[in-house]
Amino acid sequence: RVSMVTHAARAFSSAVAVPGVSSSSSPSGTRASPASFRAKRAMASSGKSTSTAAGAAVSQNADNARCDTVVLDGANLAWTFSASLYAKEGMKCRTRLPLSRGLTLALEAEVWAEMGVKPIAFMPASYVEGPLHGLADGGSLRTLVPCNVEYQGKGLWRNVVLWELTEKGSLVTVKRPPGQRDADDKQIIAYARSINAMICSNDRFSDHIAGAGASSSVLGTANGGGSKDLRRWLQSNRSGYEFSVGNPEDAAFKAGKPKVARPPVGSAHLPAPPVGEGEAPPPSSSGGGDEAQTNVGWRAETHAPGSSRPWAVGVDRWGRDQNTGRKGRGKRRWKTRGDPGGTRAEKKYDPNSESGSETDDPEFPFWALSDEDLPVNFKLKK
Repeated sequence: RVSMVTHAARAFSSAVAVPGVSSSSSPSGTRASPASFRAKRAMASSGKSTSTAAGAAVSQNADNARCDTVVLDGANLAWTFSASLYAKEGMKCRTRLPLSRGLTLALEAEVWAEMGVKPIAFMPASYVEGPLHGLADGGSLRTLVPCNVEYQGKGLWRNVVLWELTEKGSLVTVKRPPGQRDADDKQIIAYARSINAMICSNDRFSDHIAGAGASSSVLGTANGGGSKDLRRWLQSNRSGYEFSVGNPEDAAFKAGKPKVARPPVGSAHLPAPPVGEGEAPPPSSSGGGDEAQTNVGWRAETHAPGSSRPWAVGVDRWGRDQNTGRKGRGKRRWKTRGDPGGTRAEKKYDPNSESGSETDDPEFPFWALSDEDLPVNFKLKK
């Protein structure tokens, strides 16, 4: 069943230069049956069988076809997981980059089996393979997760976790041509509408609804209906979700570990780059920090050039500009009683303190913690 869904998604993906579906979409005025998805979700949450819901909506048009597939918005999941981690750990976790674990958590969620649907994900191709600055779990030579990324040569990087998902058929990659950063969104909507699949995304696709004209074949509204038709379909077939991030210290205690171990992060933990790609820098006597990363030959101008994200131009963490020290976007600081300055004092990290936790370090790489060290639950919104 999974392979059939995968082949259909890949065939759909390769059949169109600009993501879309044929003009044989649902006629104007048709509306997706709420039983196709919402009844399944309600039954799954109550523990009841979904067999009735699975066969409740069968009709001649795609909008009322049986709902047996869920299409995951991979980019939205990767960024939402990163934002959830920041919301949980606050200013202690300032790195902003898409994280593959958001997608893997959604793909492995038990809720899909309870609902009787098979998941398949769509994600921009550059998140899986491309320059480091746009790669999931990448960002820069300082922030990359070494167990998840591999250098392919000539400035090309690969996220091995997502690459394996594409090989298994669980993930379909979508190329984003210049000026079409929403290409993956369009393909998600078009493919889901073509088979009346459920969409799992926190993106409400408002811009696509507003731009869905009466003849918008790209979004599957070719025979009329336009924005209203797409809005009604998304209201019935799209669901939001959330990540519940646990406490690393609690996880370490349950596992019998004395403390949370700092995970490896950065190019210092990668094998040396291919010989001949850039000149090796002179040896450094200071050791540690950025010098330890350049000692093995990794150089940003050679192996991670270019920029389309803030972290590649001197901003590695939430709200901090490394070049000027100027504060950027950050959490609003509310006035607290007894604080004449009107702000909460940040707890300073003392590496020599026996009572302090290493996770209090502002540079602690929470985004690189393993599944065992950072428990996270994925669930659909009601």
